[in-house]
Amino acid sequence: MGLISAGWDPGRLNNKLYLEDKKLINMNAICSGYERRVLKKEEGNLENYLDVEVFRGDEYLGRYFVGRMAYNYNRGDLRWSANGVPKFSEVNSSYDEIIKMVTNLAFSQYDPNNPKKKVQFCLGTGSPTEEYFEAPEVLEVFKEMMKVPYKVVFKHELFNNAEIEVVVPKMYFKPEGTASLISMTYNDNLSISKIAKDIFDKGYKVIGMNIGSSTTDIAIMKPDMEFDENGFFGIDVGSSKALNEIRAILYKGYGYDTTKLKVDYLIRNYTKVRYKGEIIDLNEIKKRPFENLIALLKTKFYDEVERRGIDIGEAGALFISGGTVVLIEDKLNEFIHGVPSKFSTDPLFEDARGYFLEAKTQQLLEAASEKEIFENDEDKIYVVS
Repeated sequence: MGLISAGWDPGRLNNKLYLEDKKLINMNAICSGYERRVLKKEEGNLENYLDVEVFRGDEYLGRYFVGRMAYNYNRGDLRWSANGVPKFSEVNSSYDEIIKMVTNLAFSQYDPNNPKKKVQFCLGTGSPTEEYFEAPEVLEVFKEMMKVPYKVVFKHELFNNAEIEVVVPKMYFKPEGTASLISMTYNDNLSISKIAKDIFDKGYKVIGMNIGSSTTDIAIMKPDMEFDENGFFGIDVGSSKALNEIRAILYKGYGYDTTKLKVDYLIRNYTKVRYKGEIIDLNEIKKRPFENLIALLKTKFYDEVERRGIDIGEAGALFISGGTVVLIEDKLNEFIHGVPSKFSTDPLFEDARGYFLEAKTQQLLEAASEKEIFENDEDKIYVVS
């Protein structure tokens, strides 16, 4: 059974999974599962019906709704990481992060013609920068827990009683902020991209900025393709700030009380919305909140750069990614004066692709190492004296 390379991006609002042949996105939500009384036949995207039972080896972990299923059908016990990154240190007290991960990994391999199967993954993923550098033992514990088989039983009738066993014998962590920069500087065949090569050949560095919902992660790559150790930092500014401002405007001005998640969905998909007979111009309403967001982000970015003694003049480009980019790309062209901004062509999945490339690289390195050992052994001749 071969290892499947995959990249898992545990986002605050959504989890993203990147594989060689597909990309999956689902809400970062989980709750306890239960039997439902369904009055009509359900149909639609399968990722909206992740009703699962999960076993860890012979241990029954329980029944869960994962992703949008949890959001739609929870009984007041919805749990998600909307306010922070996954707490890998909590695996001894809560299986939530593991359940979400293995459910999505299993779902990625669902085949209606082969509903019962076993799969193994070489998985790349990310952790908080501080945890990566200051508490690596926590990540090692998580790695060991993923080497145990997890069986995911899909309960919803759309899955035809599918059962998929997931094992992750190889798992590689990268600090947050690095994945999107790796993805934007490397091609699918792991060669350096032309844009990045032109910059590095001139002796310049590249600054990576990944704008998320709660935080913005920064990483700096040097011309030798190594990361600047002083260039890792996070800024506590993300799209949530603007979304909350928009929520307040909708409520105070129109009496429209909705969630931050719904606001995010609306402004990404509609220019206007009708509420109680009144047309609300979302394009106009969102302008000031996002201008405020960029102004605050810029202030905090320059404060941190100055505190760390980073010379902006050594930067040849600012590579910008993250789901927020599609909402404010036109306002980010001059984020650093005199430094061109390069935008991700797939901002939602840039981190996940970076983690995938890390897993793919590690597999190739291990294969090359094994080949070298084998060839060296073949060259040895035992001489009988």
